[in-house]
Amino acid sequence: MAKKKATDILSLIEADHRTAEKIFAEAEGAKGAKKMQECFDQLYKELNLHAYAEELVFYPAMQDHEETQEYIEEAEEEHNSVKILLEEMKSLEIGGSEFKTRMMHLKESIMHHVEEEESEIFEAVRGCMGEEELMELGQEFQAAKGRMEAEVEESLAKR
Repeated sequence: MAKKKATDILSLIEADHRTAEKIFAEAEGAKGAKKMQECFDQLYKELNLHAYAEELVFYPAMQDHEETQEYIEEAEEEHNSVKILLEEMKSLEIGGSEFKTRMMHLKESIMHHVEEEESEIFEAVRGCMGEEELMELGQEFQAAKGRMEAEVEESLAKR
């Protein structure tokens, strides 16, 4: 099995953001409930793993730097809102009007979070964390996602 290339945490978070954007685009073009279900399941898994790893690795590292502490509370609130929305969507009829409305709200929430992270938070982080710390955090971020994968999949299976 090939070892994952070491990458800094900001690059990993950006890659997750691009993945979510791609899945949202697929969902918008989905024809039929089966494809929509696949897109939702993928979003559920990706967003939960991403949020968990950020909360376990990225936010505590930000807490260590005065320049980045101010961003944590809002980011955590956004994560909580998304997690609640994902759990609510799990029980809705795929493709129904309520599901579609919540999917639109989910996308708006995620795009707002992504914009804030990439335009404000990353700049602040780069100003106070060195390359070595960002690389270490990247390894921890990947490991955290790996540890939670089975639990997230199990949660998704409970409908």
